[in-house]
Amino acid sequence: MTVVSIRPAQKDEPQTPALSSIAPFADLPEAVLSLLNKNSETRFYSAGETVFSLGQYDGAEFLAVVSGALRISLTDGATGAMLIEETPEGGVFGLEIAMADPDPSMFQQIAVTAEKDCNLVVIDAAEFKSIAANRPSLMRNIAVYLAEQLVAQRFRAMGAHAAPEQRVYAVLLECVARDPLSGVWRIEKMPKHRELADRAGVDEASAAGAVASLIQEGVAQRDYPGLVINDMSRLNTLAS
Repeated sequence: MTVVSIRPAQKDEPQTPALSSIAPFADLPEAVLSLLNKNSETRFYSAGETVFSLGQYDGAEFLAVVSGALRISLTDGATGAMLIEETPEGGVFGLEIAMADPDPSMFQQIAVTAEKDCNLVVIDAAEFKSIAANRPSLMRNIAVYLAEQLVAQRFRAMGAHAAPEQRVYAVLLECVARDPLSGVWRIEKMPKHRELADRAGVDEASAAGAVASLIQEGVAQRDYPGLVINDMSRLNTLAS
C-alpha cells in the first residue's frame, strides 16, 4: 500500500516558488507568500490515492496542485448520479469554498482522489481569509481568478446550448445511477429516441446519433433495456 507523505512547510524548504507559479498567487509580494507558507503544508499522493473520502472534506483547507492532477467527484445523494471534474496542475480546489464559507453539509457528497501522482500545497482556509482581508494584492488576485473561473463556466454552458449532442449527453447524465451491488454506472431503462430528443430539445436523428457515438467510442455499451456507462468521466466531459 502506498503511504501518503504529509508534512508542514519547513524554513529550509520554502513553498513560495511553487505557490507563485499558480494563478491566484502569482506576482504577490514575498511577504504575502511567506505568510501563506507559514499556514500551509505539502502533501504527496500517488495516482489513485484518496485525498478526501466521501463526506470527509469540510472546507477547512484548500489545495493548490503544484504537479499532477486531482479528480473531484460530486455525488447526487438522491439519484446516485455523479459529476466528475479534474483539477489539473496549476489549478486550485476549494478556494471559492474557503472564501465563501458555506454550510459544511454542502460538502458531504464530495470525494477527492489523485488522478496522477500529486504534489499539493494545502492551505488553511481560516488563516487564508484572515491574511487576504489585510492584503489588497492577494484579494485582487483572488477576485481575478474567481472571475476567470466564472467566465469559463459561463462560456462552457453557452457552448452546451449550441451543441445538440451535448444537450443529449446532459439528459443521459440525469438518467444514470450507480448499481448498489456491482458499483456499475448504468441507465436502467433507456428513454426512447423521441423522448430523449424532446427532453434535450433536439431532433430525433441527433438524439440517436449521440447515443450511437457513445457506444462507438466505448463510453457506453448496450444492456437491454438500458445502457452501461463504462466511462463516467468522459460522459461528464461530453455533457459539459
